[in-house]
Amino acid sequence: HGHRYLLVDGREVEDAALWPLIPPDTPVERLASGRVDPLSSFCNRLAGLELMELREAGGLGSFLGGRIELFPHQLHAAERAVAADPVRWLLADEIGLGKTVEACLILSALVRRGRAQRALIVAPSTLAIQWLGELYRKFHQVFVLLDRQRIESVERDYGPGVNPFEVHPFAVISLELLGSDRRLLRQARAAQLEAIVLDEAHRLVVPDLTEKLAPLVREARHALLLTATPPQADRRGFYRLFALLHPEVFPRFEDFESALLRGEAVVPFTSAVRRDEVGGLPARLPRAIEVEGSAAEPDRDPRAQWLAGQVAGWVQQREKTLVFVQGVDRIEMLARFLEARARTRVATFHQGHSAVRRDMEVASFRDSNLPLLLCSEAGGEGRNFPFCDRMLHFDLPLDPVELEQRIGRLDRIGRVQPVEILYFRERGATPDVAGLYERLGLFEKPGAGLDPSLASLRPALEEATRTASPLDGDRLIEQVQRARDEGRTEIAKVLYRDAYRAEQAESILARVPADLEEKTSAYCIAAAEDLGFEVIAKSEGALYYIEFGAEAVLDSLPGVPGGSRFLGTFDRAEALLLEEMDFFASGHPLVEGLLLELEDGDRGRAALLELPSGALPTSGLLCVYKDGASWALVVVDTDGRPRPDWVEPLRKVLPQARPLRTDTFANLPDWGDHIRTLARSARGPGTLVAAAFFQA
Repeated sequence: HGHRYLLVDGREVEDAALWPLIPPDTPVERLASGRVDPLSSFCNRLAGLELMELREAGGLGSFLGGRIELFPHQLHAAERAVAADPVRWLLADEIGLGKTVEACLILSALVRRGRAQRALIVAPSTLAIQWLGELYRKFHQVFVLLDRQRIESVERDYGPGVNPFEVHPFAVISLELLGSDRRLLRQARAAQLEAIVLDEAHRLVVPDLTEKLAPLVREARHALLLTATPPQADRRGFYRLFALLHPEVFPRFEDFESALLRGEAVVPFTSAVRRDEVGGLPARLPRAIEVEGSAAEPDRDPRAQWLAGQVAGWVQQREKTLVFVQGVDRIEMLARFLEARARTRVATFHQGHSAVRRDMEVASFRDSNLPLLLCSEAGGEGRNFPFCDRMLHFDLPLDPVELEQRIGRLDRIGRVQPVEILYFRERGATPDVAGLYERLGLFEKPGAGLDPSLASLRPALEEATRTASPLDGDRLIEQVQRARDEGRTEIAKVLYRDAYRAEQAESILARVPADLEEKTSAYCIAAAEDLGFEVIAKSEGALYYIEFGAEAVLDSLPGVPGGSRFLGTFDRAEALLLEEMDFFASGHPLVEGLLLELEDGDRGRAALLELPSGALPTSGLLCVYKDGASWALVVVDTDGRPRPDWVEPLRKVLPQARPLRTDTFANLPDWGDHIRTLARSARGPGTLVAAAFFQA
């Protein structure tokens, strides 16, 4: 009647509601209408679903995509941290156990899960660019460095007063810059950071710095504080840090101290793993070099003469030595002397250089045949030099903690070769710092320098140095022993009732799927080829070149623009050796893009296939359901009877199946109704994501 129609059920509707008829675009309707995909695409969809479930890894999935060796204590800390909401955590592991990696694991998980859309890392200027590299090379996270030049470019490009923390939601900024600029501090607070990471947080002992940065930590939803000072070395400093994160736990230090003495000071938001709980670290090989005194000018200093005599051999052996020297002027003077005497360039690293210059010096030292890096205490805090063969203490620090921080630059988890530690023993030295450190075992015992009972050494050594008077070594050692006897309380065991224990290592690593890398490789390579990408295996399959070129069947891939090229590996061990190559793992844009394309697109949702002869007794319908990360297969025979006993046999023979021509069944008059009827009998949990009719 005009533009209206009377339906058999009595309804009157406009013709626009009836025409054109658009059938629901479900896997069953696609199969019923003969709109099927290549069998390879269907099998790739199943492989992708299997990979999505596998990489959950019992809760560890967010942490397995990093270009890192998997250490159980780091996974334990990261998993505990992200289980909380909000994440407000203090990482106080001993030097060399990978606090930065733990922080990156946590931060990466927050970003990938959508729990943090804006994050800021605050680190000493000597470490800022190292953070950028760690996040990008190891965790596929792109942060920008907010230095003066970048901040000026924001105002130039976006206008005066524009907040750089809003323009760059994922950024790294130096502690020195942020702490010295109140306008930047106001802008950081105005940006309402969702996550903040504060490296070397023990620097907040400076009242002025605490006043400036504490509001950022308090106001951010998620906050991570990293400190190299374990709680047993400085209880009050430890309290100040965790009070920034959770002030409600112990409102006053006296409350914390009292609860600690009663064995009730539980702090469940902290990780403070000790080296003896991890094990497997390399041996320390200390060696004293006897010299006749020292001098201010290198050409009269027997230490400088000895060092110059070693350089030629180290160059020939392509060995690298990290040399700690006190004082910027002394470093530069020693560098000039060694360059003239040994006729080779010497790299330097100290607070007198700009951040860019420091990183260039480290890169030059690492990537060329330079034998030496002369370093101030600026390199003893946070910077890692695992590629060095040895370290030399040209000067010994007067603080055992500084000594341990220095050694920790080489003595790190993951290192295989022993740590050679060289130092000078000056005959008749007053005070005899080397002799005292030897008697206390500070060179060879890992973590010994962090012992809180050594607190009396620094003032005694400083006084003896100032007055050029000999040390009463016996009295100092007696004081140390007395302090040890009085501080026997296992503070870590009191604080962390669920702390990491060495016996947990096996069960944690057992949750990491042994075939995760193999499944990731199989899915991604097949998906890339299915989409028309160019895929070339190199080095006997260890490396792959993958290009999103003009032959691709789609214009865009989530997170991967057309024209992108990658050269990388799916193997973790290879990725650790070849840092310049991509690591195709969780979090890598290509891997995530291929999985998102599968989840959001139509590729492989319907298929017709023929099974090998005798695989199953009759034909039927296979439906694939997805429920969260889990997925399930539901099978019915041609009479619509559920056949759960066919699921596993069918999965095993799918790789040997052959595609069927669409006109084999699709043109049959009752084909569509038959498929819809079978599908009603093949109900499963979650959402139907794929369907295939198989002929036995």
